[in-house]
Amino acid sequence: MKRCPKCNREYTDDTLRFCLEDGTSLSSITREAPATERLPRVAPTQKPSTPTIPSYRGNVSAPVLPTETPRSNPILTVGVVAIALLLLALVSIVGFFVIRQSSAGDSSSSSRTASPTPATSPLNANSRSAATPEDVSSTNPQDTRPLRITASASSIRLAVQANTYYASNTIDGKRSTAWIEGVDGPGIGEWIRFDFDREINLHRILFQPGYFKSPSAWAQNNRLASVTAQFSDGSSRQLNFSDRMDSQKIDIASVKTRWVRLVIESVYYGSDPDTALSEVAFEWEP
Repeated sequence: MKRCPKCNREYTDDTLRFCLEDGTSLSSITREAPATERLPRVAPTQKPSTPTIPSYRGNVSAPVLPTETPRSNPILTVGVVAIALLLLALVSIVGFFVIRQSSAGDSSSSSRTASPTPATSPLNANSRSAATPEDVSSTNPQDTRPLRITASASSIRLAVQANTYYASNTIDGKRSTAWIEGVDGPGIGEWIRFDFDREINLHRILFQPGYFKSPSAWAQNNRLASVTAQFSDGSSRQLNFSDRMDSQKIDIASVKTRWVRLVIESVYYGSDPDTALSEVAFEWEP
């Protein structure tokens, strides 16, 4: 912008050199910029620590802020479940052995007082030992009722896993089972008794002295060498056995009796200190 120094007329056209009114040379003028206004200092805005939830008028519900769901640790969860299952298994195993030991102790206690064992086995006049059927035969023309026999013992060995050693094992017709006495040592003086449901005229007794389950079981356990057979009429017989794994039949003439009790007198020794008897059968008349 230019100004005439004489008439003070201002021109915005910078190409003019002389005043149009009086012809005076124009001089350039400059305008100073207005002073900068200093604004007062404002404190910075502080961010609130918690989010501000806007309020809404009327029936409009406020939006629900999403909540962060805690994440579970899969490894920790699996570990807790595994520990719980392990504890449950241990409790079950302990309970099983406690119940089994209690049952075995009750059986042993009852057998030591000569109470009948849980099972009985009927033998009639024509019955034969299942292990050796050719060894027992008899006729009974007067009474065809089955003879019921109940076995008991002074002691029994505790069960080993699934194997039991009850007195009734000797009249179950199985050579794989046996009665084994339950005292320390070879069991000298221990007895097994067979009660009949009526008086019979006994002629012979068939024995499988030892544990006839297998040759190794027979050699491992003690075998009967001699027993005393006692009868209800007050008489008794001394019975001797050979040390061989065979059924052995012993003739006792004729004895009227309601029961037979066999008392261990001597044994053939095996590597196991207990004495076994697998089977006993009787030949009789009414």
